[in-house]
Amino acid sequence: MDSRRSVRKMRNRKNKKRLILSVSLTVVALIVLGIIFFFPLNNFLRSATGNDTPSDKVVKSELVKKVKSKKTGDPKNDEKIDRAASILDKKKMSEIISAAKSENKTANLISDSSSLSKTQSQKAAQVIFSNSEYDGLRNAISDGNWYQAYQQYQKLSDDGALNQLQKAIGQ
Repeated sequence: MDSRRSVRKMRNRKNKKRLILSVSLTVVALIVLGIIFFFPLNNFLRSATGNDTPSDKVVKSELVKKVKSKKTGDPKNDEKIDRAASILDKKKMSEIISAAKSENKTANLISDSSSLSKTQSQKAAQVIFSNSEYDGLRNAISDGNWYQAYQQYQKLSDDGALNQLQKAIGQ
């Protein structure tokens, strides 16, 4: 009788260990899949609901902070920056993603959300779409891959491409 109980206890312990191991592996697998498929899932949610996702809101918040950090203390300039930040904050990420796929939409987005004239906005969009240096950034934005977009932005900032763009449009 005692030997049967001890055998049952050992089986229960082994079964519990297997169950714990199975649950742990399942959780780890789900986390890994979530990380791998984060951007496609995020894009799916945006498409399905038509609204910004939580990660979109975080990215947009960081973009707005970056824009506001360009304030100089000059009231006229700061007013333009505040206006651009406000417009950017109100734009849906789906509009920004769509603009990354079309030169005309990019020009309209730049014109709507900055102090640039229509002509300057068109010139900026033309430079962005004709210069292969900006392909990585445009593709990352059009894919909704914000991490890659940030990396591309940093790269363009570091190698001076953004300064060249400002010079090309007369800013």
